[in-house]
Amino acid sequence: MAETSTASKRSMGTDIISSLPNSLLCHILSFLPTLYAVRTSILSRQWRHLWKDLQVFDFDDTELNWSNERFALFIDAVLSQLRFPHIRNLSLSCQRGLDNNKVIDNAIDNAIGRWIRAAVGPCLQEMILYSSYGEFYPDYFDGIFTCASLVSLTLGGNLVLDVIPWVYLPLLKDLTLLLGVSVEHDFISGCPALENLYIDYYGSLYPEIHFLSTSLKRLSLFEVREFDDPIISEIQIDTPNLEYLRIFLAGSCVTSLVISDFPKIMEACLEIAPLDEHVAWLPKLIQALSKTKILDFGWWTTECLVEAPNLHLPEFSCLHELSICYSNFNSGVLIKLLCCCPKLQLLGIDINGVQYFRDQTPQSSWTQPASVPSCVMSHLNIFEFRSYSDSSEEREFLAYILQNALVLKRLIIYAKIGSFEKEEHILSEISVLPRGSSICQVEARILTRTVQPVPFAL
Repeated sequence: MAETSTASKRSMGTDIISSLPNSLLCHILSFLPTLYAVRTSILSRQWRHLWKDLQVFDFDDTELNWSNERFALFIDAVLSQLRFPHIRNLSLSCQRGLDNNKVIDNAIDNAIGRWIRAAVGPCLQEMILYSSYGEFYPDYFDGIFTCASLVSLTLGGNLVLDVIPWVYLPLLKDLTLLLGVSVEHDFISGCPALENLYIDYYGSLYPEIHFLSTSLKRLSLFEVREFDDPIISEIQIDTPNLEYLRIFLAGSCVTSLVISDFPKIMEACLEIAPLDEHVAWLPKLIQALSKTKILDFGWWTTECLVEAPNLHLPEFSCLHELSICYSNFNSGVLIKLLCCCPKLQLLGIDINGVQYFRDQTPQSSWTQPASVPSCVMSHLNIFEFRSYSDSSEEREFLAYILQNALVLKRLIIYAKIGSFEKEEHILSEISVLPRGSSICQVEARILTRTVQPVPFAL
């Protein structure tokens, strides 16, 4: 009988969602942009005021074809009608900057400061602010940098944070600083619980970069290229509990690197422009990464290794995965790396960046190694080669791996020239090569992705 009644209600179009508790409905609405959450008020009498119980808000002027005045009035109206005044999460994106080709007046600037101050309170856990309306200074952020409840903070746009008198965010774990943000290194010292730090920056804003933190676990440093490459006198990284490191240095010349060991490092991704100064200190950085399990070298970083005189590599005793990208394949550095990775299980090669012209045949620099790296014989399970162009050096290296990799399970080749004829040709060549592993499966695929001009993806 009960089943029949339920089926009957469904056939009549019963609103099951509205039967949920208001607390659960508010949780669902919190995943929507605030505009759409407010619009649910037209659904029924029950929904008319439901949005007023929200504590999570997402305002983004790029998604609305509104004037700046209308956008500001909407935010003011929402914030003034809340039943519970304490905001938990606020995402505020004001990126249009200009309204009908007129400079935004001070009233709009002040409105942004007013919204930020309205959000700061004992319940605030997450703040995302990106604005291109004008330069923001500390008086716009009353209380935000001493907010005891804040756990995640994202700032982007024209923000000047290098004259803040006091920073203390005792619970902050995630900090993201995007383009245009200028911040002094003491900012981080006021975040004793910080675990994840991402900085997307212009080198001209950072003559020095210091990361001194015992709590930091993930650090991503991504520099955006400029027309006039600036000089950064020093990067200092003293983060003994770091587990993840990603560095992208596109054009700035970093003259000095001061770095400590990373005994807990798990993964590192490096793309560092091949300048003489970088070639000089890069081996010191790699030495500090000797305990990592995953290592990714972009093609600029590989160029630095190729150019480094008398390159001395540490033993990567814990390394399981190695990804290395080239502008032009060089087996010498790769063999050196393999000799230092006794437990390597996965090897990925990608030929990316500046390529040879089709009518040019690169000269092979292949030299048969005196001994086979131990990882090749005992641990290497998967070998993936992207943008394989079938050059003589690539073929020699491929044959060497196939012959000596005794436990290899899969060899995946992505042909650089996208054609079925190329794929069949590669397969036929590989099929006659001697194999040390009886269980190795060989796959040849056509590379479908487009090579990007930026060698290191975000």
